[in-house]
Amino acid sequence: MSLMEKHGKRRQITFRIGPLAEDRLKQVAALFNMKPAEYAKAVLYKDLNVFSEPLDQRRRSWRKRQQAETEENGELFASQIDA
Repeated sequence: MSLMEKHGKRRQITFRIGPLAEDRLKQVAALFNMKPAEYAKAVLYKDLNVFSEPLDQRRRSWRKRQQAETEENGELFASQIDA
């Protein structure tokens, strides 16, 4: 059974939030190691009791994220050595 048959056609929604909500969303999403949009979607699914649908279907490039984190850590380490 394909994903389309199992869950039906997917829809995209958009909404606007204020600066305070944006700040808090970023902080909370970081606690769960998620992007703000991923966290908002997870909360929406939780509140709607829709746990059987996948949160995200996009492919991610974990290597790019890991490389960026490694470079940031390397820069931090180098700045600590110089100090």
